[in-house]
Amino acid sequence: MQAPLSALLLCNDDRSLDIIDRTFEEYSVSTYFCMSGEAAQASVDSRKFDLLMLDFDEPESFDLVDFRAIDLWGYPSVVIAIATDPSTMKQALRKRVHFVLQKPFSPELLGRTLQAGYGLIVNEKRTAFRHAVQIPASTNFLDDKVKNPVQNAHVCDISVTGICLEADTTVPKDATVFIDFELPTSHAPISVIGKVMWSDSKGRSGIQFRFIPPLEQELLRGWLSSLCPWDVELRPKSFGKNTLHAVAVPKRIQ
Repeated sequence: MQAPLSALLLCNDDRSLDIIDRTFEEYSVSTYFCMSGEAAQASVDSRKFDLLMLDFDEPESFDLVDFRAIDLWGYPSVVIAIATDPSTMKQALRKRVHFVLQKPFSPELLGRTLQAGYGLIVNEKRTAFRHAVQIPASTNFLDDKVKNPVQNAHVCDISVTGICLEADTTVPKDATVFIDFELPTSHAPISVIGKVMWSDSKGRSGIQFRFIPPLEQELLRGWLSSLCPWDVELRPKSFGKNTLHAVAVPKRIQ
């Protein structure tokens, strides 16, 4: 199962656009096409993109990777710069970019760049992936070296780095907690020690894992991996074929 990547594209070069269109379609990249830096900035102000592809032959691209508004949604996982002049490429490398391609470039080169960049994107997404559950959990928190039970505790979402706990008892922030629960379906037991990063008056708390036995951590990662909508590897639609299909990418023109 593979969720589509979202990309913001700022480029007015027809030859490059044709190659980008075909390649992004082949790799199922959902593309927002902008013809000006102003339109591109408005787009990144309003949402988070996995990928920025910027033509640095357009002077506005330099401003786009510098402005602070981009940090409201988190900096994109991957930024690809394209340019004609080697000196412009060197300038782009001084910015927050991950890959630089010299124009003209081939669909094959762009495809390989997307696959390389996908590794950065998917690592971020799989780490951040949280799965909603309702799992009873035996929970205690440490207070003055004494374990105190947490009444009617349930895990309501879980990731590889922590869980959200819901209970009748409010667990104090910064407390150390001991949580035991079973994974759905397999009923594999999981025991964790964590730290309360936040809690509210409704009995919800965010727990950051501090220790999980290695075997149980492997079981948890495997279970989450089977549910995550992000494949480890990015493959084109024509995987096993020799050519890319020339199909236009649906675009939002701004």
